[in-house]
Amino acid sequence: MTKVQEFIKKIQDHSLSVSSLLMEVKVLASKLDQVDFLSWIELELNGYKDSSAYPDYRNMPGQVKAWNPYQGWVPVLFKKSDIERTISSRRANQSISEIEELISNKSDSYEMPYSASSANEILKDSPVKTKVSLFIDRSALVGILNVVRNNLLDWAIKLEKQDVQGEGAEFTLEEKEKAQNIESKFNIGSIENFHGNIGENSGSAGKILSPKESFSSKFFWYGVVALVVVILGNIISAIFINHFWGII
Repeated sequence: MTKVQEFIKKIQDHSLSVSSLLMEVKVLASKLDQVDFLSWIELELNGYKDSSAYPDYRNMPGQVKAWNPYQGWVPVLFKKSDIERTISSRRANQSISEIEELISNKSDSYEMPYSASSANEILKDSPVKTKVSLFIDRSALVGILNVVRNNLLDWAIKLEKQDVQGEGAEFTLEEKEKAQNIESKFNIGSIENFHGNIGENSGSAGKILSPKESFSSKFFWYGVVALVVVILGNIISAIFINHFWGII
C-alpha cells in the first residue's frame, strides 16, 4: 500500500482524531512542497489568530442569551433581523485539538461569552445590564471536524488521481511536480470563502468557548457560597463573643 492509499484509509477511520490526521498530512504536504495546503494545516493545528483569515466552516450560528439571576439564561430579542443574524454568528478560532477536547465533554451546548462592552452594546435598549453569551449547538463543532476531515480526503484523492502515490521512502521528483498541478482551495490570501477578522462588535470573536453550565448548577454553587458565608459569619461572631466575655 502506498503512502497516499494508506492515508486515505486512515482518513476514513473515524476512531482516529482529526488532529492526528493533520499532523500526519503535514509531513506528506511538506515532502510535496504544498505551500498553501501547509498554511491551512498550520492554522487548523495551532488555531486562528485575531489577524488570521478564516474559512466559512468556522463561522458558527447560535442563540444570543442574557443572564437572568432568577430565570437563568434567557433569549435576547432583537428588533431587527439583520442585526440578529450578525450578532448570532461567531467564529471558532480554537485549534482542532481544542475543539476535540470540547466535544469530548459530551455537552449539547457550548457558551461563547461576549465582552462587557459588547454585552452593553447588545443590551443598549434594555435598562438592565448583565452578562451576554452566544450558545452554540454541539453539531456546529462536530461540523468543523467533519469539514476538515473531508478536506484532507479531497486532497489525498486528488493526489491519487494525479498518480502521486509515494511508493518508496520518499516522493519522486516527478510526483512532486505533479502535486503542484493540484488546484489548491486553501490559498487564504485569495479565495472567496476565507474572510478577514471583522471585529468582536459584529460577533466574530470566539476566543472563549466552554460547555454550557446549567442554571441549576449555577444556583447550586450560589447556594454553597451563601452557606459558607453564613457559617464563617457564625464562627466569627462566636469568636468575638467569647473574646468579649473573656475580657469582662
